[in-house]
Amino acid sequence: MSDLQTGLALLGTALIAGIFVVSRIREFRGRRLAEQVLPESDTDVLLDGKGATTPVRSEPAFGKTRSELLPLSEDASANPAVEFAVILRGDKPVSAADLWQALIASTITTRGIRWAGLEDDGGRWFVIQGPSDHRFDALAAMLQLSNRSGPVNETRLTLFADEMRALAQQLGLNARQGDIPAALTAAVALDQFCAQVDVLIGMNVMFPEGGEPTMQAIRRVAEAEGLSLGEDGVFHARDDQQRERFTLAHRDAAPFLDIDVDTSLVSGVTFLLDVPRASDGIAALRDMFSMAERVAGALGGRVVDDNSTAIGTRQLAAIERQLTGILQQMDMQGISAGSALAQRLFSR
Repeated sequence: MSDLQTGLALLGTALIAGIFVVSRIREFRGRRLAEQVLPESDTDVLLDGKGATTPVRSEPAFGKTRSELLPLSEDASANPAVEFAVILRGDKPVSAADLWQALIASTITTRGIRWAGLEDDGGRWFVIQGPSDHRFDALAAMLQLSNRSGPVNETRLTLFADEMRALAQQLGLNARQGDIPAALTAAVALDQFCAQVDVLIGMNVMFPEGGEPTMQAIRRVAEAEGLSLGEDGVFHARDDQQRERFTLAHRDAAPFLDIDVDTSLVSGVTFLLDVPRASDGIAALRDMFSMAERVAGALGGRVVDDNSTAIGTRQLAAIERQLTGILQQMDMQGISAGSALAQRLFSR
């Protein structure tokens, strides 16, 4: 048994002491209407705002995978352990505006494609997020190998490669793709690792029968704690850069909507920490627990797990130790929790 598996087993033991942990979040979503709690973040690049061209920071390789899918420079944006890339190159540089015009005119059905361009004079790769006059010697179209829906399959990889070849022809470029069997192997390895560390930590604040607060009371306390109500009907705790730290949802999965006029009673609320997507997991866990205690105190509730067992500081300390191990495993694999790479991998 690996250190990670041992840590997860110990983490499971801690459930009795207070905090429930769910590995592979899609099972939890099915039980809790998690489309409201963890909204989809697979953005269509053609519909993503004004667009920009920004430098790419090199992402570390996943584990010990050394699959040479494409002869890219060491600072290239494509990482064969997490993405399948097709390189488009011709005799003359091509602009981001030309690429965008071709994309808009195309019949491409593959979603979630990232684009990067090799700078024509400096040899640096840039993320392409929209049309511009910036010209590139080569373009890289990258398809992620796994997310919370599972690993990419051969059909999708083949379709993606075919669509990129058609696009290259439209732009007067040549297309050079990675090895599909190698990408499928990498996709399975990536998905297996992500499944091991895909952990959701939660705690409930339950209210006694006859003492349930209204939705308006929940909102007053939540906003006093600095939480903001999203369009998904869930309260969000965010950091100074507006990155999500944890959420506060209705215990019964009902969204907090029309809350200003809703006088219905709430039997309980649930605080949730999405571990792989939080950049400050330990601090977020501590803050979430402290806030849960304050909410419970303000509204006459108790902080408990799904078995109605009280959660205290001793149980929280045990969870922290195991959570530290999970975060260290993610760091060792080059997928630090809360990083841009983790945000992409742990999406749908």
